[in-house]
Amino acid sequence: MNPPQLFRHFETLVETPESPAKLHELILQLAVRGLLLAQNSNDSSAQKTADGTRKLADADLPPIDSDDAPFELPKGWAWLRIGEAMRLINGRAFKPSDWSTTGLPIVRIQNLNNPDAPFNYCDFEVNEKVLIRNDDFLISWSGTPGTSFGAFIWNRGPAVLNQHIFRAELIGDAYDKRFLRIAINGRLDEMIAKAHGGVGLQHITKSKLERIILPVPPLAEQQRIVEKVEELQALCDELEVRQAAARELGAKLLDSLIHHTLNP
Repeated sequence: MNPPQLFRHFETLVETPESPAKLHELILQLAVRGLLLAQNSNDSSAQKTADGTRKLADADLPPIDSDDAPFELPKGWAWLRIGEAMRLINGRAFKPSDWSTTGLPIVRIQNLNNPDAPFNYCDFEVNEKVLIRNDDFLISWSGTPGTSFGAFIWNRGPAVLNQHIFRAELIGDAYDKRFLRIAINGRLDEMIAKAHGGVGLQHITKSKLERIILPVPPLAEQQRIVEKVEELQALCDELEVRQAAARELGAKLLDSLIHHTLNP
């Protein structure tokens, strides 16, 4: 499906319970490949910015050649490995005996995926490296594939980071943070493929995560892509709510029909 078809048939596509999640994924896949919007010839190439960021990172990572590229880039885009775009700092390994009911909230993976999930708290001093604040960039790297892995921008105030989540210190100015979140979440298939562990609980090592390759569009294009992704995902969420309401109404009507049939 190409983008014009997606936009034209967007509402029709969200007809089955699993469709919204698949549409969210499709939107990300189109976004990271530069297929969501037409390119603007007035945008500067991202290559110089990507090269500058790579030089600042000075990471011991292999160069990216054509055989490494997961897909073809649009003109003016570039590549960076995750380890060239950011430094990754793991959270603290809290034990249940460390938990309290007061202090700073401890951010676990469930708190990233579900804003209603309850917090445990830390009431003692911890290393500055595991403290997070609004606008910090986080990557969860352990848990159940398909639900736990992903990139997030924290926006719920001062907190302490639990293990299995990296706080990312961005290097250079190659990325708009919001597009970087889209870029990583659009490559979760590779992150999951490189993860290992037992059934239902896997993790990806820091070294493997750092090697994953991300696209770098020109900054102006990154901002346009973010706006379009947010617009489409908001529409997708709205349709999902409407779909759930329709299913609930259908269930009530069916219950009523059964009741009146059996109790005339």
